[in-house]
Amino acid sequence: MLTDTQVRSARPSERPRKLTDSRGLYLQVMPNGGKYWRYDYSFKSKRRTLAFGVYPDVSLGKARERHHEARRLLAEEPGPWLDETGRQQRFRGSGQGMARSLEGRAHRAIRAISRDTT
Repeated sequence: MLTDTQVRSARPSERPRKLTDSRGLYLQVMPNGGKYWRYDYSFKSKRRTLAFGVYPDVSLGKARERHHEARRLLAEEPGPWLDETGRQQRFRGSGQGMARSLEGRAHRAIRAISRDTT
């Protein structure tokens, strides 16, 4: 796991590099010196990356809080037959509409967390 000292002392190199923390959370150090908090996860068998902000605006502790909340939301994915209020919902056609609906709700919730904690 990263320490605050490691994050502060991270120096840019010729290529972007990742300083990993845990469970997909990492600090991406860019060649121009920018430091960005990122979280790699998969949803519906697709790899995704979520941005949590720029260091030092978002501290290590705040990035970990956002990471924890995003993991909790992804773990609490509602059943595909329920809408946001918990009522049964019908989908037409194949399972594509259902998958898009779930993915959209998860992404909206994660974006709301990112906005609320900045």
